[in-house]
Amino acid sequence: MCDMMNSIRNDRRARRAGHAGHTGQAGDVLLLAPSLGLGGGIERYLATVERALDGSGARVRRVDLLAPGRRPTLAAKADFAARAVLAARRHAPIRCLLVGHPGLIPVAAAVTAAARPSRSFVAFYGTDIWGTRPLSRTLLTRLSRARPLTISSFSAGAMLSLGVPAVLPPGIDPGWRQTLLRTPRPAAADRVPVVLTVCRLPEWRGKGVAELVEATRRARERVGAVRLVVAGQGPAPTELVDLLARADTELYVSPPDAQLARLYGAADLFALCTRTRVRTPSSGEGFGIVLVEAQLAGCPVVAPFSGGSSDAYVAGMTGWSPVDESAPALAELLGQVLSDRGRLAESGGRAREWARMVTDPEAYAEQTRRILLGRDAPAPAEEARPGVLAG
Repeated sequence: MCDMMNSIRNDRRARRAGHAGHTGQAGDVLLLAPSLGLGGGIERYLATVERALDGSGARVRRVDLLAPGRRPTLAAKADFAARAVLAARRHAPIRCLLVGHPGLIPVAAAVTAAARPSRSFVAFYGTDIWGTRPLSRTLLTRLSRARPLTISSFSAGAMLSLGVPAVLPPGIDPGWRQTLLRTPRPAAADRVPVVLTVCRLPEWRGKGVAELVEATRRARERVGAVRLVVAGQGPAPTELVDLLARADTELYVSPPDAQLARLYGAADLFALCTRTRVRTPSSGEGFGIVLVEAQLAGCPVVAPFSGGSSDAYVAGMTGWSPVDESAPALAELLGQVLSDRGRLAESGGRAREWARMVTDPEAYAEQTRRILLGRDAPAPAEEARPGVLAG
């Protein structure tokens, strides 16, 4: 997703330049973010939230802890805290404080006193629903008007001890969404079927790549030849490279957006096999935005057995899930689905239409605005919509 993130960064620079002389006003949002330009699900989530808020007319002030080439040293953290408090004082009172990661809650406590926000949210995107430090959990319960913000009903249920979370699913960048919707589908039904998975490659164990490799091997015994393709943001660990080489599996490390779209378009089935583990090393799927991306490209999906991915597809219509997390259960499902190419094609058509409807940019912007700014938030100006939200 490098191309998409570069576009978002360029848009943000332009907006910041345009806002340079502005002082705080009701409706402003102060966003404390863990990083910019390092990739990953939380960055993409915050980027789409920020874009949606910008399109609604709210001015987003963003302060990032890390950038490419910067390590999370004590000096970097101190500098981040100073910049965050300075931004809070400069633009107070803030309508909404959005804390992009629970690890930033200690800084948010100081920022809250300076910014005097009307509303505050702390984003819980992944396995942080289980692993938040006791200090952060305590501070969150004491932050004035602060609420957890998370991405699925599954994650919300895991966090009830912190209060009643607001649920805002991940959005899709409008340009990337259009690219996926325009991606052509394979025409020949008699070719070797292709199974694709996409994940951050350093996290391959928690994403169940080894189980998918084994399940594909077993499925080949039932349906014949199957191409397995693994793609994602690198670097690719040596253990993963060796495993895929032995299993005759194709690997694409950090593919640009155009290539990733082609991979989605060429796949007959997309599989995300994330393991759910509460204890360290924890893993789990809060939502699974790659499932939605695959469906936008017309590819039906296999979702994880557990986690929040039930919100990211329509069971039995646009995708399926195995009966448990084991390789044999996954192999059984792959064999059933891949043996009926007509069913796959029909499911892919339904998947694309469903994903198109649920990722409408204007609807997502409205949902974001209502959750973060409140029901009394002013409606966005009509002239602001086409440039930001056109999908």
